[in-house]
Amino acid sequence: MARWNLRRAVGWLLLAFALLLVISGLGITEWQIVEAVTFGLLPKALSFQLHNVLWIPFLAILTVHLLLSCRAGKRGKD
Repeated sequence: MARWNLRRAVGWLLLAFALLLVISGLGITEWQIVEAVTFGLLPKALSFQLHNVLWIPFLAILTVHLLLSCRAGKRGKD
């Protein structure tokens, strides 16, 4: 049961980081739209900084997610 909760938490965390990466990427390429939608809270410079900072934690969480999924596939469902 605890492993299932861990896999679920890692999955939700991965989704959050993926959405942040997409939004910050759009903030770099389509900065006028994103800045208007976020009411100026996410300008192009901040989007670029977020995008540069978030990729390492994203890869770490993705690796944990893949390892947990591969282990669950070898043993069967928890």
